[in-house]
Amino acid sequence: MMTINYVESESMTTQGKWDAIVKRYGKEWTIKQLGGGNGNWLLTKKSDVLVNGKSYRDFVLDHYGKSKLTKKLVDKFREDVENGKVKL
Repeated sequence: MMTINYVESESMTTQGKWDAIVKRYGKEWTIKQLGGGNGNWLLTKKSDVLVNGKSYRDFVLDHYGKSKLTKKLVDKFREDVENGKVKL
């Protein structure tokens, strides 16, 4: 059986030097300057849909012609998969 999970978006703020922040968070988070260059950073992660642990974010957005992944859209995707409307 297939497991479909919705992962909510996340955001947090942190302080530090650019190099250290990129080294620690750069692979998973989007990093933006916060507060006019005082060493404050806003880190964000987009929401995701995982099917058996693999990201299907782009597939779901393309399939439904959407630009934002929401829990409601993932619920529709889950229902369409269960009803055979979407083949994976």
